[in-house]
Amino acid sequence: MSAWGSSLHDAEIVAVESHREPRALSLRLRMHDSASAVMWFTDVVGWELSPFREQNVLFDVHAWSASDVGTKERCEEFELPQVWAEAILHGASNLYELDASVGLGGYVVAGNAEVR
Repeated sequence: MSAWGSSLHDAEIVAVESHREPRALSLRLRMHDSASAVMWFTDVVGWELSPFREQNVLFDVHAWSASDVGTKERCEEFELPQVWAEAILHGASNLYELDASVGLGGYVVAGNAEVR
């Protein structure tokens, strides 16, 4: 069991939606057991995602916060804009890393994330 309440390993991303109000991003998922779920990112500051492909499967999603060891280095590795990195390092936002097995991957900078 992951921090998301269920394993995101092998979940397929079937859609990505940007919501202006509220500032949110959602990923529609087909879980490894064929159940449907949505990963919601709220208070979104920004994101960088690779192209959406025919198949888009997650290996995992990592959450990086100001209190985690290695967060500053991860922000540097992703070459985040300074304002985004400062928001993360000062605790106003988190860095959510979408680690893909295949297809869509990248990161989202947001205040919160949850799987419903």
